[in-house]
Amino acid sequence: MAEAIVLSVIKSIASTIAGTALTNFTSLKSTLSEVHSRLEHLKSIFEVMSGSLKDIDEMKDYNHTVAAWAKQVRDVAYEVEDIVDEYSYLTRERHRNDFKGLFYNVIHISRDGRTWYQTANHLQKLEAKLNNLTNMRNQFGINTSQGMTIGNNSNDDNGQIIRFAESSHFKLENEIIGIEENRNVIENWLADNETSQYVIAVWGMAGVGKTTLATNVYNRQKKDCRFSNFAWISVTQTYNINDLLRNIILDLYEGKMEAIPQSFNNMDYRHLVQILRDFLHQKKYLIVLDDIWSTEVWTDLKNAFLDCKLGSRIIITTRVYDVAINAASKSHIIELKPLQKDEAQRLFCRTVFGEGAIKYPHDLEELTQKFLHKCEGLPLAIVCIGRLLSVKDKDMILWQRIYDGLNIGSADLRDVYNIFRISFNDLPGYLKSCLLYCSMFSEGHKIQTKMLIRLWVAEGFVQKQGSKSLEEVAEEYLNELTHRCMLQIHRITLHGAILRCTIHDLIKDFLLTKSREDNFCEVYPNSRGSELNGDIRRLAISNSTSDLRLKTSHRLRSIIVFDPKASFSNLMLQNPFSSFRLLKVLDMSFAPIEKLPNEIYQLFNLHYLGLRGTKIKKISKSLGRLQNLQTLDVWKTNLDNLPSTVAKLKRLRHISAGTCLVVPGNLFKIGFVTAPRKICDLADLQTLKYLAANDEIVKQIGNLTQLRSLQIGHVTQSQSEELLVALSKMERLKKLGVFTISHSVIFNWEAFPSLPPFLQWLSLDGIFANGKLPHWFSGLVQLKTIKLYGSCLSEYSLPILGLLPNLLFLGLFVDAYVGQRLRFQECWFPKLSRLALQELNKLNCIEIRRDAMPELSSLFLIKCVELKTVQGMENLPSLRELVLEEMPNELINSLHNTLDNNKINVVKNWILRDGILDYEVFNN
Repeated sequence: MAEAIVLSVIKSIASTIAGTALTNFTSLKSTLSEVHSRLEHLKSIFEVMSGSLKDIDEMKDYNHTVAAWAKQVRDVAYEVEDIVDEYSYLTRERHRNDFKGLFYNVIHISRDGRTWYQTANHLQKLEAKLNNLTNMRNQFGINTSQGMTIGNNSNDDNGQIIRFAESSHFKLENEIIGIEENRNVIENWLADNETSQYVIAVWGMAGVGKTTLATNVYNRQKKDCRFSNFAWISVTQTYNINDLLRNIILDLYEGKMEAIPQSFNNMDYRHLVQILRDFLHQKKYLIVLDDIWSTEVWTDLKNAFLDCKLGSRIIITTRVYDVAINAASKSHIIELKPLQKDEAQRLFCRTVFGEGAIKYPHDLEELTQKFLHKCEGLPLAIVCIGRLLSVKDKDMILWQRIYDGLNIGSADLRDVYNIFRISFNDLPGYLKSCLLYCSMFSEGHKIQTKMLIRLWVAEGFVQKQGSKSLEEVAEEYLNELTHRCMLQIHRITLHGAILRCTIHDLIKDFLLTKSREDNFCEVYPNSRGSELNGDIRRLAISNSTSDLRLKTSHRLRSIIVFDPKASFSNLMLQNPFSSFRLLKVLDMSFAPIEKLPNEIYQLFNLHYLGLRGTKIKKISKSLGRLQNLQTLDVWKTNLDNLPSTVAKLKRLRHISAGTCLVVPGNLFKIGFVTAPRKICDLADLQTLKYLAANDEIVKQIGNLTQLRSLQIGHVTQSQSEELLVALSKMERLKKLGVFTISHSVIFNWEAFPSLPPFLQWLSLDGIFANGKLPHWFSGLVQLKTIKLYGSCLSEYSLPILGLLPNLLFLGLFVDAYVGQRLRFQECWFPKLSRLALQELNKLNCIEIRRDAMPELSSLFLIKCVELKTVQGMENLPSLRELVLEEMPNELINSLHNTLDNNKINVVKNWILRDGILDYEVFNN
């Protein structure tokens, strides 16, 4: 972790120095210059160190000397980070240009003079510490370039990986559970008629059974006569390409009459590749490359595998999706998932109670389920725990004691710990902090990815990359963590973005162990009691009982509360909130709080304030003191307006405000918040929802050119045209919702500029003039979601919608369409996946032509009271879900007959409802 912490500190120093101008006060100028200079020097030292810290982080798992050295580097980095944040705190009013700001600078910078001198001296001592650590590194031979212990460490890891792989060759057929379906898929690929060589990739998280599956397939193929030559190689992380080639050649030559060429052991890469290609000439082969970690391995090897058009195959296993997609086509990738509940239970019973056992004793049923819940279908974990229990008495009290003492660091789960450790160590430094942060979320929590991304940015974990926003880079981080199987996708949007993710319980336990080692974060409650280490930097609270105590609190950077009963009074942690002066993140979503304590407005370093779902009714004007705030989340609160001082928060990136009520007769009702006109001066703003429009805001909102997401309501007839002109300037806008003040507002947009061309999500509430969409609408080819309310469109506008090439969701609500007949013509809506029609009060017939909506999987028909028939349901080959709500009986009977007559037999879900639809059905 030293690497990740140092990288974070380097970024923190750079951004702080860049954002702070030295004052012109003669008495302190030299001291402040010295602070700047020393911070710059420390940054340089850390930059030199960071290059080798990744290897050192791996070495410390084996070498106590290295571990002690890395810990001291980490501690110095933490001290520097504290100073940087304190520096930012002390210069909190530097951007004020009024008389009060000048008066503040004179008084406070002078008053803090002693602190600045102490800071400069402290930095000097830290420089000396780092210089001593550099000398100690040389003294004790901690030198990765010469492989002091890194080589041995890697060999240990590689040896363990290889032993895991080799042991799978000796598993009997009846010892393997849950692979039959995937094995059949692979064996069908091996036996197909495709003569060209191709790669089959098996991808999944550590311990899920990739090697077991590949080994089973490999051994079964060796018994058949389909392939004439075989090779199995365990690749490991620290591979040597020439050694890999030699091992492949040795495996292929084994048992053959041909002799390996002389000087084989001394050959270079080119000659080894040539030997391999010569051997494979006119041969049909099966080669397994187990546990590939990087795309470079495949790049180095692929040219060695000669394709003689005889149907040769290569199977690779990997924990990294990028490796799989780089080597194999999407159609030949298998994502291996954890075992299903019944499969996990069979494996557990067989491991604990022996061959043939399929059930556990009744008195052990509850504990068995606890063990299985802990394993979450991970075969390696099930086997490790099963082996432990198999040699113990089958006694409920003993099993309970074992369960209570079970954690990822225990000897019984050493194998599981090691495979997670190897995966974690392989992560780049910038991903380690992001992943460790996920250990703060409670067990089973479905993590909202937008929140997670904004938390990473607020903490400073995300590195700037070219013209990309920090959030876009963070989204790439998230994708990489899912591709490496360290996070699991729980839910994705129709657009393919990750909406929520989860973390396997055992991985979470592993990460929490690592976090505690490095004082990175802590969760409460835990097994350590109510008194927490005062050096912890982040705290997650799932039960805010009053006995929680911190020895000190000045190091805290994050407090995230998951307790829906939490209040500020029982979160004081034996300290006033003012003592958390370096706090960057405070999230109390859905806690029953009604007012913010005044101390919150003193937290100048606060980057993220999460009050979603609380009962907050008002925010003080003192909010303007939080000059570093990036995210203000007050969505689903009782807040009607934002204070005027919100416009002073120049670093704000995301404002989520407003209320949401699901009401009869409509899907949902949004309550918009009023805001000051100068909110349009916040140049960094990327998210702004849900904002009530007024004349001044509509005139100025075009200044927000960095906006990616805008939801604006209460738009009047006179504002609608000026708003469109403003929207056309927002070239980065991807998500837009415009809601009118009444259903009589008409969008007369034909003669005005187009909406931004990269728009992907659009929701409009208002009438289109003459029942027609503007001509430029057909140019919005990136649109994936469209929701229209009260648009009064005629049949003439349907071709424009139908020919949008990337549209995935279309919702027509409350007379958005006013024709009696809705025709879906041939080749319309080529990618549409979901269609929702609600309260189209004149609609009496839907006609679906052949080849229209070929990808439609879900159809929602809601309160279309005149709709009598849907013709052409049989032309929807992909339809899986049909939802009818408060629809005429005549239509229901007609659709029943269609299904009964087997005209359509692919619908999996046929749902009749009398209630209202969930808000999220049409928003996700």
